[in-house]
Amino acid sequence: MASVEELKDALKENLENRGVYKQLKAKIRSDIFKALSETEISTKPELSNENLVINELIREYLIFNGYRETLSVFLPESGQPQIRPFDRSFLAEHLNVVEGSNSQQLPLLYSLTAMAQSFREFRPAAKLLTQTASGAGTAQNHSRAV
Repeated sequence: MASVEELKDALKENLENRGVYKQLKAKIRSDIFKALSETEISTKPELSNENLVINELIREYLIFNGYRETLSVFLPESGQPQIRPFDRSFLAEHLNVVEGSNSQQLPLLYSLTAMAQSFREFRPAAKLLTQTASGAGTAQNHSRAV
């Protein structure tokens, strides 16, 4: 006859193989957090506009990736309103994100990441152009190279 530990291990392995184990853990965490939050009397400070925008970007990302349990903990914990304070077009405009048909299918965080990566690639070239245009250090660079 199998021991209790062996049964626990077999059950855990079965749940993991079916992809349910992580969801159950997240659901339990969410329910515990909700129960604890209901007993708290303290009120959260009002969110700044920046936090509202950032939290909306995170909400959109979590929804897109199917992290529903994480979202159910994130919203009450952050103090973000259940009803979205901004729509996507406002966020895109506010963050200077120019959207194409492909980017509209993804969360804005993906566009912001792409913009940051292209800026990082552009920055060394811009620095080189600035140095060349100003003539700063060109004679020194040639003498060091020789």
